[in-house]
Amino acid sequence: MQCWTMDPVVLLSAFIIIFLQADVCLAENRTQLFRDIFNGYEPRVAPFDTLPDVLHLYGTISLISIRSVNEKDQTFSASIWISMAWEDRRLKWDPDSYKEITTIQTTSKYVWIPSSVCIFNEVTNDKCLTEEKPVTIYNSGTVVYTTSRESTSQCKIDISKYPFDTQTCSLQFGNLFSSSEFIYFVAPHSFYSLAYFDRSEEWEVVDTSVVEYKVPGIQQLHYHLVIKRKPSFIVLTVLVPVIILSILNIFSYVLPIDSGEKMGTSMAIFLTFAVFLTMINDTMPKADSVPPFMVYLSTQLVVSGLTVILEAIVLRVHFSSESTTENPEKCKVEPIDLDPEQKKIRTWTKIKEFLRIVKSRLTAKRLDMIFMVLVIVTDFVSFIVFMAETS
Repeated sequence: MQCWTMDPVVLLSAFIIIFLQADVCLAENRTQLFRDIFNGYEPRVAPFDTLPDVLHLYGTISLISIRSVNEKDQTFSASIWISMAWEDRRLKWDPDSYKEITTIQTTSKYVWIPSSVCIFNEVTNDKCLTEEKPVTIYNSGTVVYTTSRESTSQCKIDISKYPFDTQTCSLQFGNLFSSSEFIYFVAPHSFYSLAYFDRSEEWEVVDTSVVEYKVPGIQQLHYHLVIKRKPSFIVLTVLVPVIILSILNIFSYVLPIDSGEKMGTSMAIFLTFAVFLTMINDTMPKADSVPPFMVYLSTQLVVSGLTVILEAIVLRVHFSSESTTENPEKCKVEPIDLDPEQKKIRTWTKIKEFLRIVKSRLTAKRLDMIFMVLVIVTDFVSFIVFMAETS
C-alpha cells in the first residue's frame, strides 16, 4: 500500500491561498451587500403604498446650544442635531449571508428619506429635511437619518415676569403632504435629548417633552423646551443701581435747606436716572405689553423728576417766608346787616387769613419731611408691586 505525502511547502502555499481567498471573499461580500440591497431599489419611491402600509417615524432632537431668544421678534434660535428613524423593508438582509455585517453607512442620496417632514414653525427657508446627509442602514431595514442645523423658530415670549421669566419654546414637526404620504409620528419613542447640550450663560434648561398634536387630517410632534432666564446679571447691572439711585433720591430731602445743595443733588440724581435708563433701553426686551420691570424703572424716573419739582417748592417756601409775625387784629363790632358786596369782601378776607395761618405753620422743614415720607412710600409700594408681579 502506497502512502501519499505532501511537501510542507505545498501545504503552506495552499493555506496562504485559502486565507487570501477568504479575505477577498469578505471584501466581495461587503461590496456585494451594497449591490444586492440597492439592486432595483428606487430612492424616489416611498416604502409604502396605501394607508395600511403607514410608515412609523421616530425622531430625536439633540440640543447643542441656545443661540438667542429674541423677545422683539418672538423667535428662538438654537443649534440642534435631528435624527429620524424609520423602517424600509426593501433594505433588509440576512447577516449570516454577508459575514455578520449588520450595518452599512451611505448617504441619503441613495435611499428614500421623508423629505416632506418639515418644521412648521421654522422662520427661515430651511424648513424640510431635504439635505443630503449620512444615513445608517441596519439589517432589519431600519434607516437612521441624521442632520444638523441652526434652527430659528417662532416662540411666544412672555416677559410679564422679566427678569425672572420662564419660557416654553417648541419645534413643530409634521408631514407637509399628510393626505398623500402616510407617515405616522410615534411620540412615545421620540425624545428631546440634552446629552450634548453646552451650558448657556443666560438660560437654564428646566424641562423637555415631546407631545403629539393631532387634529383631523393633521398629526405633528411638538418638541417642547422649557428654559428659565438667569437673572443674576440683570439684577446686578440694572436693578441694584436703580435701587441705589432711588435711595440717594430720598437723601436729598435730608440735606439742610441753607446748604444750597438740595436742588443740585436732586437734579444730578435725576440726570443720572435719565442717562442710565437710556443706556439700558437697548438691552430691555421689546413687547406689546409693558412688563412690570419697565413700569418699576419708569416709576423711579418719574419720582426722581418730581423730587426736583418738590425741592423747588421747598426752597421757594423757605426763602419767601416772613420772619415777623403780625399782631392779631382787634375785635371789631361789625354791623349785622351787610350788603352783598360787603359780604364778598368779608369772605375773601377770611380766606386770606386762613392761607396766612397755614403758610405760617407749614414751614419748609415740614414740607421736606412730608415730601420725603411720600417718596419713601412710593418707592416701597412700587418695589413690592414689582416683586409681587414677577414672583
